[in-house]
Amino acid sequence: MSKKAVAIHWFRKGLRLHDNPALMDACKGALLVYPLFILDPYFAKPQFVGQNRYNFLLESLRDIDNNLRQRYNSRLYVVQGKPHEVLPKLFEEWKVT
Repeated sequence: MSKKAVAIHWFRKGLRLHDNPALMDACKGALLVYPLFILDPYFAKPQFVGQNRYNFLLESLRDIDNNLRQRYNSRLYVVQGKPHEVLPKLFEEWKVT
C-alpha cells in the first residue's frame, strides 16, 4: 500500500491512543496525520451533557494532547463547529487526500 500524503483521524467516542485501530491505520497509510476532535455546539448544550461529563471530556482531550506531544511529536487539533461544516474546510486547508 502506498502512503497518501495527508489524513485526518477524527476522535469521536474512542478517546484513546492505545488500542485504536482507526488511528493505527491512518498512521500506516499516510505521511502526515492530523489528530482531530470537533466540539460540536449541538452536543455541548446542558440538556445533553452535564458539567461533570463535559469537564471529563476536556480532561481527556488534554490527556490525549499531552500524550501526542510527548510520545509522537504531534498534537491534538480541537476545533469548534458542526462537523459537516468544519471537516470540508479542514480537508481543503490541510490538503487531505
